[in-house]
Amino acid sequence: MKRLTLLAAVLLLSGCGIPATGVIQSGDPATGVTPAGPVLYFVVGGHLVPTSSPLAAPSDTGAAVKLLLSGPDVRERRLGMTTALDGVPAPAVSVNGAEVTLRLSAGTRPLPPIAIRQLICTAAAARLTVGPDTAATGVTVVVTGPDGRLARGSSRDCVILRPTPLSTETAGR
Repeated sequence: MKRLTLLAAVLLLSGCGIPATGVIQSGDPATGVTPAGPVLYFVVGGHLVPTSSPLAAPSDTGAAVKLLLSGPDVRERRLGMTTALDGVPAPAVSVNGAEVTLRLSAGTRPLPPIAIRQLICTAAAARLTVGPDTAATGVTVVVTGPDGRLARGSSRDCVILRPTPLSTETAGR
């Protein structure tokens, strides 16, 4: 558990790419930090960990899922991130408001629950980013396997990285 907590702290502190500075009084208080790129969910110690790639521009839901399927990059692998989606072809992606459907192609092997959660959380985070109208309701993701079986999840089941207002108490410190 200590290792997972340490890894989460390292990810939070290393992923933003902003150098440490003291407080600089200038203009209005900050309103939040937006992830640099699409939020992808990889596996560390059997748990999902969100990461944002500073090298990839935020994009649509389908592009985020394709990026997830390419696996963790060198930086993410150094941090111990892996994937349960090795060799999985890109699913067909359709978006209807706050619902995203991922249809896995014929011949796709049955996926373990952690792999399905990787897909659900990545697709939900991408939809929340490009569809801010979904922030209040959340996003539902349906994964349909080649055998017709369904898996359903929600953005509420995932740790979503998104802008959060900075309180005036912490802005002046």
